[in-house]
Parts: sequence; structure tokens; C-alpha cells
Amino acid sequence: MANKTLLNAVNDMFQLANIIAGDADALSGLTDSARQHDIDACILALNQTIDELYSSSEVPLPQQQAESTVVLVTGTRAYSLVANFNRLHWPLIDKTNTNYIYEYAGSYDDLLSLDPEQDDTGLPLYGVIRPTDSKLFLNVAPTSAENGNTYTYQYDKDLELSLAADNVPFNNAVYRAVIPAAFQVWKRERRGEFDNGLFKAHLGRSARLLTQVPQRTGYSPR
Repeated sequence: MANKTLLNAVNDMFQLANIIAGDADALSGLTDSARQHDIDACILALNQTIDELYSSSEVPLPQQQAESTVVLVTGTRAYSLVANFNRLHWPLIDKTNTNYIYEYAGSYDDLLSLDPEQDDTGLPLYGVIRPTDSKLFLNVAPTSAENGNTYTYQYDKDLELSLAADNVPFNNAVYRAVIPAAFQVWKRERRGEFDNGLFKAHLGRSARLLTQVPQRTGYSPR
């Protein structure tokens, strides 16, 4: 059986909230001017609950890790990373020349202070994520000798659900446990009501199903 979609989740949460009565009243999309605030709150609540579930379970999101490359250009120290970049896995690797770019141990400002004139050139060895624009910033600017060198990097994608057809990142057993937890988050945002005990119970059941471990006596989200 295929995984449930974001649209399925919104409809199921709407049923819990008594906004719709059943399949006959179900939404066919995620745009509805009369109920848009409730739809948007469902989407936000589900994403927040999924983030909490995977964070507390210490399980990586399925298909979260991906690969891309950076190609060095003469005189260029800052490089754009992929648009859905969330976290970079160091080091970057030049597989052709067996070179590495490691994460600089200090901050961006610390790296700048190593070269006040910003005129150092050569083979990059260190980099940081520049806080102003999330670009990769290198300790030196490549020269023509390094121009064209390709570095492969692994990164974690941002897997936020946003489209009606987006699949939830777990099987249907976990889905059935997640929806009541997400509904509590939705109630907090839309109605000012929140049952922390129910939220913990449902999220704990989701975590056990996700990790396929025996039931524990308690659960505390981190």
C-alpha cells in the first residue's frame, strides 16, 4: 500500500476537528478560501510533528541525504550550494585529485581574520558556511591551477511537505499514530487547546513504530 499524502493528512486532521464529516466532504486540494487558515495550520502542524518525531527518534529522514558538486573558479571564494540544502556533511572531496575541503574549526569571522586583505590564493583546504547568504566560503581563492576542480559533497535536504501529492516519510502504521499527535499541535494553534499527555502518547507510539523497538514505559520529546 502506498504511503499517505499530505492531502490525506489534512483531510484526516479535518475529520478529527469535525470540519468535514467524511469522504464526501473531503478536500480535493490544499486551496480553499473559506478554510485556508485551517489547511495551512494542518500543514505546519504535520511538518513540525514529523521534525519532532525524527529528531527524538534519532532516525534520519528517508531520502534526506543527497549529493551535489562545487566546481572551483579562479579567484572565487564563495560558492552557492543546492537550493534545498539544510546541512552540509564535511569534508568536500575532489575525487579526481584526492583533495579535501574540511570544515574550518572557527567561525566565519575567524576565517576572515586569517587573511585580512582577502588576497590569499591557492588550493583551498578549509571552508565555512557564510552566515549572510549560506554560501560555501573558502579559506583561499583558487588559482588557474585549481580552476575546474570538482568537489563532491553530501548534504541533508529540507524535506518539508508542501504539495498535496507529497508522500509522508513513513509507512501507514506510523502515519496512524502521527496524525493524532499533529492534531494536538493544530488544536494549539487554531483553538488554543493542547493535551500534552495525548501528544506525548501518540508521538511515543509513532517513535516505537518508526524504530521498531519494544514499547517503553514513558516518552519525553527532546
